Amino acid sequence: MNASDKLVELFMRFPGIGPKQAKRFVYFLLREHFHFKEQLIKALEELKFTGKQCDSCFRFFGDNNLRNDKTKCVICDTESRDKNVLMIVEKELDLDAIEKTGSYNGMYFILGGLLPPLTDKPSEIIRIRELVSRVHSDIESKKISEIIFALPVTDYGDNTKEYVENTLAQIVGIKDVKMSSLARGLSSGLELEYVDRDTFKSAFERRD
Repeated sequence: MNASDKLVELFMRFPGIGPKQAKRFVYFLLREHFHFKEQLIKALEELKFTGKQCDSCFRFFGDNNLRNDKTKCVICDTESRDKNVLMIVEKELDLDAIEKTGSYNGMYFILGGLLPPLTDKPSEIIRIRELVSRVHSDIESKKISEIIFALPVTDYGDNTKEYVENTLAQIVGIKDVKMSSLARGLSSGLELEYVDRDTFKSAFERRD
């Protein structure tokens, strides 16, 4: 396999990228100036060493200080954030979109996926063990009063919410934690990563 074919194969592993789009990327790189390719290679090399994953919310974040043992992203490490509220989202792009609205100041947890109906191995698709551990720890330290589900209004989203709720219900002390969901003002099937400020603000304020 030559370099071009290998790149096509690698690009196809990106979300939403098919063979034609992957080939366009390769042809674009072939046409680009040498300096652009050098910059791209350098950025990828740096990402290999500076990309970290928050051990609290599981968001990826960059850290240019290789000697820094920081394990939390800037959101989880900010004292002014409301530690009593935890919002559960599917992916990093959802978190980024919600942050851009400026309408939420609590904490997050990224599930990493959604559960299709009748799945028999949910822990291989979402971070349910990590979520249970996080919530259990927060309850013990009395840091949490509400869990907000911010998942897509789809069959997968609803199925995931039901599974997570049922699993969390087994944690001692969870009865004292309010569980809510963003109001159905969010259109059915809407990806949270595309939500605008006013739509999210309305759905957040009317959560139940």
